[in-house]
Amino acid sequence: MVLMDTTIRFTGQMIKELRSQRGLTLEEVAKRSGCTPGFLSQLERNKAAPSISMLYAIAEALGVKVIDFFPDGINATKVTHHSGREQFHFEGSAIIYSSLSAKFSHAALGAFLLTIRPANQALPTDEFRAHMGEEFGYVLEGVLRLWIGDTFYDLYAGDSVYFKSTVKHRLENRSNQPVVALWLITPSLF
Repeated sequence: MVLMDTTIRFTGQMIKELRSQRGLTLEEVAKRSGCTPGFLSQLERNKAAPSISMLYAIAEALGVKVIDFFPDGINATKVTHHSGREQFHFEGSAIIYSSLSAKFSHAALGAFLLTIRPANQALPTDEFRAHMGEEFGYVLEGVLRLWIGDTFYDLYAGDSVYFKSTVKHRLENRSNQPVVALWLITPSLF
């Protein structure tokens, strides 16, 4: 099996350039996107890694589409063969995304195979995120800790979850083994 891997290294630089072009301060973009100025500063310097939902919020704050942060190598397809599945991750992030769905404009559903490395192998990530839509997850391997609001759930292989994305949430891998999960999100974030 040969997977195509795209490491997204320059997201922070792109965010900083767009923010500067628009004459916005760290504080303004942070407030609009729901993160702290400190986290946004770390992100711009590639000292922190964004979640997809955080990137979506930053894209909205900057008036761009989240797809603008991704390289052209992530192609829209209708059939994704196991041997040709594309992976992408943000440099330093614990989460590796394997896209299972096509990249369509205004897509209703995004499907991913998530591989979440142990937290001690990654840069700090943003805190709880909330966004429009719904999410469904099914754990294939490992133990996933999912925070929804103030409650956490430890999900084991074979466990699933469905929730409204408007409630703040966060994914964690607190073990020393990777977690692999099927993840569906509506509407698609890109």
